[in-house]
Amino acid sequence: MGHSTAEDLLEKFKEYTKELNLRNMLSLSMDGPAVNWKFVNLLQKEHAEQFAGTQIQIVGSCGLHTLHNAFKGGFELWMVEKVLKALHFLFHCAPARREDFTSATATSTFPLPFCGHRWLENVPSVERALEVWPSIVKYVDLVKSKKVKIPGTSSFDSICEAQMDPLLLAKFHFFMAISQAFQPFLAKYDALPLGGLGKFDPGNHSQQQQQQ
Repeated sequence: MGHSTAEDLLEKFKEYTKELNLRNMLSLSMDGPAVNWKFVNLLQKEHAEQFAGTQIQIVGSCGLHTLHNAFKGGFELWMVEKVLKALHFLFHCAPARREDFTSATATSTFPLPFCGHRWLENVPSVERALEVWPSIVKYVDLVKSKKVKIPGTSSFDSICEAQMDPLLLAKFHFFMAISQAFQPFLAKYDALPLGGLGKFDPGNHSQQQQQQ
């Protein structure tokens, strides 16, 4: 963008959308510098003049962030984030604990990281949590019976607390179902070659953390 003004943005916007029927435009999503807000105001004014006072819907500077945050707000009461993060952190950068878990459960599959700012892209995290939960329960039971060393971490305490919730797995499944329902929308509008934030890769994220 360089030193482009809001007026410059508006002209380019009109140039690249001239073959579209802007009467059908519902909203405008963006993720950029503050100059974009003036562009939005200019566009709103021009849109109203062309289409009898019609206004586009403004749901924040980035509709995708709004979507992620709305989803986050809906699940905060269930503490899903706390449990999924605890599952990952319990074994992250803890080779001795990972060895204990593998020896006790005969599996080397571990929980994946949870992305706290892109909630709808945590399908891999919750899928893995459901996959390893039976092994997690077995591990916790062995710790409680003192057959495996007590981790002594807040993450372990959070998992023990979550284990007492009879609806935990149902909450995981509901979380996953809603996330999957939005995947087509995210894939279409958040994986663009320009302007997109990029997809959250839990596997790559975990490798980067281990390298730090």
